[in-house]
Amino acid sequence: MLHSSVQAAASAVVEPPWKKRKPNPSPPSFLSLPDVIILNCLARVSKSYYPILSLVSKTFRSLILSIELNHARFHHKTQESLFSICIQLPDRPLPLWFTLWIQPDHIEKKKAKLVQVPSSYAPQEPLLVCTVGSDIYAFSQRYPPSLFMLVRNKESAIWRNDAPKMTVARVNPAACVLHGKIYVMGGCKENESPESWGEVFDTKTRTWEPLPDPGAELRFSSVIRKIQITQGKLYVRSNEEKDSVYDPETRKWDATAKAPVDAVRCMVKGLSSLNKNYRSMIEAVEYCGKLLIIWYKFVQPRRREKTICCALVALEKRQNGQVWGKVEWSNGVLTVPSSYFFLRSSVILT
Repeated sequence: MLHSSVQAAASAVVEPPWKKRKPNPSPPSFLSLPDVIILNCLARVSKSYYPILSLVSKTFRSLILSIELNHARFHHKTQESLFSICIQLPDRPLPLWFTLWIQPDHIEKKKAKLVQVPSSYAPQEPLLVCTVGSDIYAFSQRYPPSLFMLVRNKESAIWRNDAPKMTVARVNPAACVLHGKIYVMGGCKENESPESWGEVFDTKTRTWEPLPDPGAELRFSSVIRKIQITQGKLYVRSNEEKDSVYDPETRKWDATAKAPVDAVRCMVKGLSSLNKNYRSMIEAVEYCGKLLIIWYKFVQPRRREKTICCALVALEKRQNGQVWGKVEWSNGVLTVPSSYFFLRSSVILT
């Protein structure tokens, strides 16, 4: 009887309102979304924000460094031009790649710096790419040396390795396209045969053919910067006293005087603020429809280091046919030892 009375009294007790309330569910988080949705959102954001976004969480960083994000940017047609340089430092056995990071557009005073690859801005070393018709061919620039040449159609983001292999394994070679053929030079071991230093791929017959021996001076050059095509000939810029030129018609090599690096001074007006830097100019490339100029200056007072500097120049063609430039921003982007070597630069869509 007593037990039943206690039960009845207990059931009659009214619980306070705060006990009846159900706890509010936590608001949904952006990270609770499926990865595919986050990737599609990141693909629509400028890559200049990626270094900051990668600090949000491990998930963000993992997705920003993923190949799937590159595929998403390709699908949404949001790819951006990426400028990179390859340099050799005296205390490092292998060359290093650095990518130019430019602050987002909303920041008033633009600033840029070269960030070592891989990073949240550039997760992979850039491929050396050559375009022939609707196909894009690519060569790895990382170690170890490789025989493979990758290929994909312009309408696809997926690389294939079903193209015929090169006859020699290469790393960080130089390459160019002329009349539907891909010329590849350097990047092989010093003990390779002279005929193995360069080869050419015919995209129609899908066959490789060795190039004639260019001579010991070019073969043993430590720096092959780029190959330029002028009037049907291949001009190979190196770190030697003279450049080399190859004529595909006669299949012969010859030496030629070095092309002036400061040729941009003759073509573009209005760059008086940069005139003092032309003697130390490293490179001038087309970047996002503008001119990107790279030079170096010594770090005072010991001159044991150099600062690599960049300037982005907007171009305007006036009625008299002259091209005028306006410097949008200019600053030092990387400090390196004075004995460093500049190997080459690359501009790719990613």
